[in-house]
Amino acid sequence: MNSISILLQEGSQGTEVTKLQEGLKNVNFDPGIIDGIFGQKTKQAVINFQKSQQLVPDGIVGDKTWAKLNAANNPRFNFQVVNVQEFISSERITATNPKAVAAQLFRGLEDEEGRSYEEISITYSREGTSVILYTRIGLADDSARALRHRVELKRHQNQWGIIWVGRQFQCQPGRGHQEWSGIICF
Repeated sequence: MNSISILLQEGSQGTEVTKLQEGLKNVNFDPGIIDGIFGQKTKQAVINFQKSQQLVPDGIVGDKTWAKLNAANNPRFNFQVVNVQEFISSERITATNPKAVAAQLFRGLEDEEGRSYEEISITYSREGTSVILYTRIGLADDSARALRHRVELKRHQNQWGIIWVGRQFQCQPGRGHQEWSGIICF
């Protein structure tokens, strides 16, 4: 949607405003007519979106609002891509169906030091795809506080297979970003 952050506000015009309006509409925030003009209706949609994302609701679209809007429009946005075969090998995944893969991810951490919280969710769509979102918070790591994997599976002829894996990090205080990001902590 927008790879370079361009500051937009009421009165702005052009193709970036059109992209903003389309992005807002895609996530059910009505910007009014998609015409490339940042008017009052677009501003109100931006404010409502910002509120929903716990951002400062100022109606100005900067880096943080673009990042949240990009993420809302593309679930793979801001994930670091992980090689599927390397992920399967490193996590010792032998299962193929989503529930069994999720169980193996959970099982692999029974004795990990420092872990204070973990969460896993599985969603299914009608198109024969599934997404596992697996989060570990409280890592025994000097730089990363938390790690999240997004594992996408697809069913083909009654057989599930992992088709894409991405990861995000949350850094320890003073070691980088505090939001979820594909950027490695330092």
